Amino acid sequence: MTTVPTDRPIAETPLRVRYAETDAMGVVYHTNYIIWFEVGRGELSRSMGADYRLWEERGHYLPVTEVTCRYHAPARYGDLVIVSTWVEEVRSRMVTFGYEVRMQETGAVLATGRTIHVSVDRTGQPSQIPAEWRAEMCKRT
Repeated sequence: MTTVPTDRPIAETPLRVRYAETDAMGVVYHTNYIIWFEVGRGELSRSMGADYRLWEERGHYLPVTEVTCRYHAPARYGDLVIVSTWVEEVRSRMVTFGYEVRMQETGAVLATGRTIHVSVDRTGQPSQIPAEWRAEMCKRT
C-alpha cells in the first residue's frame, strides 16, 4: 500500500462522489479513480506554480505512459473523499506522481496508485522538463 510521504509537497483535493460516477452496484466505477488522479495532479501542479496550461503554452506536454491503481475499499454516492497527490520521482524527461484516495470522515484508504509521464514537445518528441520545473517538483518540505 502506498504511504503518503511527509517530506514533500502534497495536494489534498476533496471530492464528493457524484451519482454519475457510480455503477449499477452503487459504488464508484473503477475508471473514475484515474480521473480523480488527474484532478489531484492538476491541483498539485497549480500549487507548485506549474499549471498544465503554462506547460502547454511553453510547448511542453506530459502524456501518461503508465498508470496503476490498487483498489482497497469502495466509495459510494455522496461520500466525501480526499485525493492526496505528490511527486514520487523526477528525471530529466520523466515524472512519476503518487496518489492515495481516502474517506475524509474516517481516513480509510480507498485506492492507491501512480502515473508515469514522459515530457514531449509539440511534435510529440521527447523533451527535457525545464530545469526550474524539475527543481520545483523535487522540493522537500
